[in-house]
Amino acid sequence: MVIGAGILRTPGLIAGYLGDAWLILAVWVLGGIVASLSTILLAEMAAALPEAGGKYVYAREAWGPVMGFVAGWSELLVGRGFSGASKAVVIAEYIRILAGKGSVPILAGAVALAFFFLHARGLKASIVFQNVTTSLKVLVVCIIAAAGIWAGDMEGFGSDGFLAGGGLLGFALAYQAVAFAYYGWEDAAKMAEEIQDPGRSLPKILLGGAVVVAALYLLMNLAFLAALTPAEMAGSQLVARDAIAGVFGSAAGTLVVVASLLILISSLNVNFLGMPRVAFGLANHGLAFKALGRVDERGTPRNALYLVSAWIGVLAVTGQFELLIRFMMLVAITVDTIVLMGYFRLRRNHPELHRPFSVPGHPWIPALTIVLYIAILGIIVGTQPTLALGGGLMLVGLAVAGWIVTRKDQVVA
Repeated sequence: MVIGAGILRTPGLIAGYLGDAWLILAVWVLGGIVASLSTILLAEMAAALPEAGGKYVYAREAWGPVMGFVAGWSELLVGRGFSGASKAVVIAEYIRILAGKGSVPILAGAVALAFFFLHARGLKASIVFQNVTTSLKVLVVCIIAAAGIWAGDMEGFGSDGFLAGGGLLGFALAYQAVAFAYYGWEDAAKMAEEIQDPGRSLPKILLGGAVVVAALYLLMNLAFLAALTPAEMAGSQLVARDAIAGVFGSAAGTLVVVASLLILISSLNVNFLGMPRVAFGLANHGLAFKALGRVDERGTPRNALYLVSAWIGVLAVTGQFELLIRFMMLVAITVDTIVLMGYFRLRRNHPELHRPFSVPGHPWIPALTIVLYIAILGIIVGTQPTLALGGGLMLVGLAVAGWIVTRKDQVVA
């Protein structure tokens, strides 16, 4: 589910931010460590609370309905809405690369509309599509990684680097891009009620997925740096194409663009699978219109699908990939920090919950995870105060709305 726009679109941004091969690999390793540690904590919470909705369920049980409202709606509107829009933008960019012309905003909006029609056909159709495209994209990623490493001369590691953004700002921007590439590691938890034996299955799905994705991302970056220097990578919309074309020629580069589109289509499909079910869960707990909790005869929360599709479409027509992911990750990391802190609160306030999976190394591994999140969030806020202000205002607005909704015990949108 995770592999998609991040590993394809962000390497050029990250190279521009950092300018050094070892720093590029280091930030990808850090992202993998943080994602894996987060997954361990979330796996326990998901196994103990196997309800549709994902992180908002854990925030609600740990901190109360207001925080549940904030977590659910921030993930729906920002974490997954901005993510879906950014993927649609990248698909539009790659279509334009192949066609040689076209408007990215118009193409991105058309992509969002096409996915709406696919998912309106029901859950079975969207899951078959996901299984097929997932198999294809893992194969494509492995081929690209193997080709780059085999044919490259490790040129990126031999260069002296160049002066990029540098300092804490460069790290913050690079980490936001890496975190975007890993984001979605918890998406399977959103469908907990539709997974057989979630208490045992979810930890395996979450942990196994995080490890596999981290390994594939490192292989991809090794392949890029084997074929290109950081200076050559910087600013590229599709480093994979540049790396393969530089070794095997332009025709091979075109094939990579086509393969990348398949990967992105599979990745965007996840947003349309998961997001309506977050809205479904919010509605079932009185934190959204009851209409969003209605499921049609095909098993699709259709009204939630309408909302999700419209929101992704509105964001996609901006065509602003970098701004979308920066804002998204600021909000997402903030909310994730609070959700993961809820791990300790759930342990203390709800010891009666059945926990088929328990975090090893308690309490040290959970504490280390939360410390990493707080440190990273502090750097992002400190280096991007304007962005932080915008994200903070959104979260405060959601908190106020959540307080009103839960205080009056009314259903609102």
